[in-house]
Amino acid sequence: MPYRYLAYTAEGQETQGTLDVESEQAAERILWERKLTVASLARAHTRLNLAAMFPTVLGPRPQDVILFSRQLATLSESGVALPSALRLLAGQVSNREFGRVIGEIEEDINMGVSLNEAMAKHPLVFPSLYCRMISVGERSGNLGLVLRQLAVYIEKSQVTLSRVRGAMAYPAFVLALAIAVVLILINFTLPPMIGLFEEFGAALPLPTRLLLALTKFSAEYGVFVFAGFAALVLLSALYVRRPSGRRLLDWILLKLPLLGKVNAQGMVARLSRTMSTLLQAGLPLPEVIGMTEETLGNVIVCEALENVRQETLLGRGLSEPIARSGHFPKMLSFMVRVGEETGTLDSHLATVADFYDEEVDRALKQMTAMLEPAMTIVVGLIVGFVAVSVILPMYDLLGAIK
Repeated sequence: MPYRYLAYTAEGQETQGTLDVESEQAAERILWERKLTVASLARAHTRLNLAAMFPTVLGPRPQDVILFSRQLATLSESGVALPSALRLLAGQVSNREFGRVIGEIEEDINMGVSLNEAMAKHPLVFPSLYCRMISVGERSGNLGLVLRQLAVYIEKSQVTLSRVRGAMAYPAFVLALAIAVVLILINFTLPPMIGLFEEFGAALPLPTRLLLALTKFSAEYGVFVFAGFAALVLLSALYVRRPSGRRLLDWILLKLPLLGKVNAQGMVARLSRTMSTLLQAGLPLPEVIGMTEETLGNVIVCEALENVRQETLLGRGLSEPIARSGHFPKMLSFMVRVGEETGTLDSHLATVADFYDEEVDRALKQMTAMLEPAMTIVVGLIVGFVAVSVILPMYDLLGAIK
């Protein structure tokens, strides 16, 4: 059961936290082993932690991590001790789950654990790349600088992601609206009219008969169609978990019309920005490439990048392996070569990242501009067909009544 404590270190520094132990005596023993003087110790009230159960929904957002990184950088550069800085930030964050995570990190640091090791215990909040860069900052004494670099990296990554979501929002909304209109017309408007037609013995027009056949098929076999579709989705998901399935999916994502180009450019932007950030932190190039692979999420590109890493281990530089791989644009290899020759590889990679971020934004705008009229036409045809199927019987019915 959890026990909440307030204690002081040998230097008189206040520390507080929670221990999950069997008894109060066990908590006192642990605090004594940590050489802490206990001021208060009481059983904590247990509550249902929804944020821990659903971390991606109720847990900290990327914006929370960005703000935390910048604030911790400022406090670190101001000479504030790390435990005190974390305690201050834990009480200021708006997300309760994030405050709990920061509090646990502070407890670990008070026990002698390094910051990167304490953060690594919370991979859903601080991924591997974040923790490794923190480790570099701790070793080099530039923790504040590394934290600011991480904040910029996460922020720019989120900007690109928000652009993609924004481009998909309008088509999704229009499609959902069209489906809602069709369902309302089919389920609430058409059935009463069919009864009137049968009562007066009027013949149904062709569009209405087609719509009724579709409605009848959906009513009789809809469950089986839905079950088959669900089974197909489940089997596809299971297949994608296999290496061959994941490879096929990643290949398709790079070859899709319109979206394939956006995916490829976004991959180059993420690759370039990650490598630039890691190089600025002082990591060696082979390690930078290996860590970058972890952030891409595409097997095809990761394999190409791993081949590049193997060649760098043989002392063949970076630009030539990238040019030979055939998976990266010429601009990337050219800028890398210039960066290698001038000793400014990190800044040239940052330039490439900015360029392809803008290209992704431009491609998304073009795609949205093409999708909007196309979606409008498709939705108009669907709704128009349903509307004609509903309106035509009304005229025929009036004729039958006369």
